[in-house]
Amino acid sequence: MSNAGDRHATPPHPGRGKSWFGTSLTQFLKAELKDFPERRVAALRLFVVAFTIAIVSQALHVPPLGAIALLVCLSYDAYANAGQSLVFGVRQLGYLMVTTLLSVLTLMLAGNEPWLLFCLSFIIMAMALFHARLIAWPTGIALWYSIAILYSPSTPDADIYLALWNIPIIGVLALGSWTVVHLAIKPQDPLKLLKSHISAQLATVEHIFNIRLADSGVHPPEPETPKYQSAGGFGKSLSLLANAEAIHPALHARHDTYLALLLEIDGLSQFAGWLDQVLAAEYRAQPMTREKLNVYLALLNACVELRLGVMASRDVSAQINSLLADEVLFGYSGQTNPTLLTALWRALQRIAGLMHDLHQPATLSGRHGAEEKILADQAENGLPAWLGYAFWATHADSLQFGIKFSLGAMLCALIVESLGWPAINTAIPTCLVAAQTSLGADYRLSLLRVSGAALGGLCAYFYVLVLQSQLDTIVGFALATAPFWAIAAWITAGSERIAYLGRQLGFSFALFILHDFGEVTDLYLPRDRVIGILLGLIVMGVLDYALWPRRSIVLARHHCVSALRSLSRFTIRLPDPGHLLKYTLPLRLSTEKDLAAAQDLIAHALLEPDARLPDKAHQRTTLRMIVKDASHLSGLLQIRKRYRLLSGQRFSDFPEELQQHSRAFDASLATALENAARVLQGEIPEIGGNIAESRERLHQSYAEHHRITRLPADLAMEWTLRFMLDKQIVELIERIETTASDGLAV
Repeated sequence: MSNAGDRHATPPHPGRGKSWFGTSLTQFLKAELKDFPERRVAALRLFVVAFTIAIVSQALHVPPLGAIALLVCLSYDAYANAGQSLVFGVRQLGYLMVTTLLSVLTLMLAGNEPWLLFCLSFIIMAMALFHARLIAWPTGIALWYSIAILYSPSTPDADIYLALWNIPIIGVLALGSWTVVHLAIKPQDPLKLLKSHISAQLATVEHIFNIRLADSGVHPPEPETPKYQSAGGFGKSLSLLANAEAIHPALHARHDTYLALLLEIDGLSQFAGWLDQVLAAEYRAQPMTREKLNVYLALLNACVELRLGVMASRDVSAQINSLLADEVLFGYSGQTNPTLLTALWRALQRIAGLMHDLHQPATLSGRHGAEEKILADQAENGLPAWLGYAFWATHADSLQFGIKFSLGAMLCALIVESLGWPAINTAIPTCLVAAQTSLGADYRLSLLRVSGAALGGLCAYFYVLVLQSQLDTIVGFALATAPFWAIAAWITAGSERIAYLGRQLGFSFALFILHDFGEVTDLYLPRDRVIGILLGLIVMGVLDYALWPRRSIVLARHHCVSALRSLSRFTIRLPDPGHLLKYTLPLRLSTEKDLAAAQDLIAHALLEPDARLPDKAHQRTTLRMIVKDASHLSGLLQIRKRYRLLSGQRFSDFPEELQQHSRAFDASLATALENAARVLQGEIPEIGGNIAESRERLHQSYAEHHRITRLPADLAMEWTLRFMLDKQIVELIERIETTASDGLAV
């Protein structure tokens, strides 16, 4: 579950090899094997873990689970911070105990009844896969269970013995060493990482304010040019907060305050970034009035104070509030003119207030409102949600996922037993490991699995034929095998595009040399392992086509539909800023998750058999355009919502006609997005009004009410920028509608 998937990725190039993400094999390997500081630390961690497992397994001669333990460790995120490592290790240990209990009970109840054993195992693995898919967490229950039960179902007594060894071998040796190494080798405090992430966002805003002041001839000390926040940065902030709470329990009581603070800082960064992008060169060249200059200076100084306060964990709310005196703002905009600078001003004031709250005594007020709502809903119904039909209907895809891949593992187990060829039992976990989100993802993982197994086998043959005869001590074994663990660790520390190849290389090599004492003489093991993998891939390839095939492009379309429907709900006018956390945040996270999933699925679609057909290529191009435009639209809708809440405009004070035009424009935006979603689904769109005309009516009403033509040039420009925001939103929605209609209409 490496999170390094976005590190040093190479953009695809049309017309290149589809198996290597649109690049040639040479370019792919050059990009994926590239050296950088973070990778060195991650590879060192994996090497130490793999080396430790190998030495302990060989020295103590524990049951042949050393290779499985090594695969488990190589499968987890080598870039994990201290909190993430601790949470992951503890949770996985809990899942391992559940697996051991299930394995022992199954063998006790059905070990002597083969058909009952197979039926019960099918149900357990299907539900384990369903659970893993539902929570998007690599539980490993199905994989560990299959190894304990299905590797040798004819010897239940020995299987009970091996199942009980799961906890000390996989739990203590694998998960324990993985967690300890991550906490010992350059551990990263997630709270410090979170502060650094916030500081980087504020530095970006500072840089933008400095640029605006430099435009007018004011040159304050300018920090080093920061990088703009990448897509998914807010999700990173939330992950760091969750990880920080694991090792700093005191943060639990301030969870909601931290969440609101992260949301406000992210909104400030979005707003400032958009303002910097839309200001034309000729406008930047115009000198600022003294009043406007004072506003920018106050914003800059407040942002600097805030950044320093975050890094030093100081309450700087008093200093910020003194800098952001409303008299300075009203000297520029007055008390009735809504402006973009007012929105930035109010955002910084809200952030200062949240910073003040963080340094007050903690209270155990309503934390995790969503979790409380779920519990309340369950209490209201009287039964857990999973006992109702609606739950299973909603998650039918996850249930089909569990059934299909569990069935593949059972079929492979029957084939292995019927052939009397236990050496190819790697077919069984292959079916479970290959369980991915789509057909294209299955193929990509299968390619990496076969390649890694083959390379691991070649490394094993080289070790036996060249090095093994020279060894007679554990020290010699350690020195001879260390380079192979290092190679596997380095490849595994890469992005998800290549990491699995490294895991399989290490696993195949370990399976060959860690299975017994003394010299390795069973040279057929690497061959049979590859044969077993191929058998598992063939079985799952057939099932993928015959039973609920999940085509990547179809799933990508479904995620785009879900994202557009979430965006349609962004257009609702909120009554106060407090609803940004309660209403907007869940929609935003859902949208970002759907768009990220769609983007991954489009990449996976390149590997499917009909990927080169013109209509499939056209669908991929169309969906890429929709994902790109929807991502941009999401940011603009969030900026628009913040402008409405923080810019100083009072909707209740507007004339009734203006309020009607505003509601009509909101409704037309929502209808247009819903229609685009309907077209993607192949449905007939609703009849809606022209959003461009609705926008013009609203802008005309604003111009009349606020007498924009009579305003000073600076305030008139504020309205020009505000109208430009609406225009950009309308253009993006119209482009999404056109793209969906022209490219994917059924």
